[in-house]
Amino acid sequence: MWIYLLRRRPASSPAQQQPTLFPAIATKSPLYQKQLQTARIAAHSLSHTLLLGETGSGKEVLARAIHDASPRKNGPFVAVNIASLPKDLIASELFGYADGAFTGAKKGGQPGKFEAASHGTLFLDEIGEMTLELQVLLLRVLEERKITRLGSHTEKELDVRIIAATNRFLEDDVQNGLFRADLYYRLNVLQIRIPPLRERKEDIASLAEQFLHQLHEQYEGGPTQLRETAMTALHRHSWPGNVRELRNVLERAFLHAFPDPQISVQHLPPDWTWLGQNEADAQADHSPLLRTLERETIQQAIREAPSISAAAKKLGIARSTLYRKMSELAIGPCSESHV
Repeated sequence: MWIYLLRRRPASSPAQQQPTLFPAIATKSPLYQKQLQTARIAAHSLSHTLLLGETGSGKEVLARAIHDASPRKNGPFVAVNIASLPKDLIASELFGYADGAFTGAKKGGQPGKFEAASHGTLFLDEIGEMTLELQVLLLRVLEERKITRLGSHTEKELDVRIIAATNRFLEDDVQNGLFRADLYYRLNVLQIRIPPLRERKEDIASLAEQFLHQLHEQYEGGPTQLRETAMTALHRHSWPGNVRELRNVLERAFLHAFPDPQISVQHLPPDWTWLGQNEADAQADHSPLLRTLERETIQQAIREAPSISAAAKKLGIARSTLYRKMSELAIGPCSESHV
């Protein structure tokens, strides 16, 4: 059985040996590397930055990386997910409130996230979910660089760098009157688009290594390797949930494989693994490597299962489909214990 060993390669060129500005982000994707050039500019500037990317693509990870590489790295990094806050609480969360500002207000008042992020970075995730009324208040804060708590008339000077993020098409929202154009231009000084995982599959192996290492440390054991059949399955998946989905899939596979040292394709979700492809796809795929991997995976499942039915269940396919695959791939006759 071919094994895909997940391990770090030593740097082989002077460029690779140089320390990266964003140690939390390692990518081989030319698409992402191009965007990181703008992120480097953002890290050393005072301008607001807008991150665009699908859900689960790692927007907060990049925002933290920009903060950690900036002159503000010793200041706080405060993250707020606008979509997770009740609309009637967003203003008090962001701007804070004075004593007696509303019924139930904390005695003495409460500073908001802007004040908490003073001399640091405020990360506003899902900025596209902010109401038009709150957009007006946010725009005023950004333009005047002053904050006024709800229920107060006292202005406070503000020294905060804003990184906003969204999975929406804000330009369309501007055209449709759902997002203020003046706020969009204020936030969109530097724009960075994080490619979805399906557009940078060359990063899957290194991300898998990172996640498995974290899980291995967390559980003090477990698999640290992926068989090549499992890696092939990861590459064939479309990843609608992006990096977050990859993390969840690997954690599931890690727990199913524990305490084995390797993750096999059988440990991955059976509803999307590459062995579950439809018959038309199977007939169209004549890759010798994939046929070899398929043969090895089926042989392994048969060896480890007490019966053909159990092997088919482990592979996530019907027993009749398994028999057809065995015939197509010239897998020899089974012993009586596997009938």
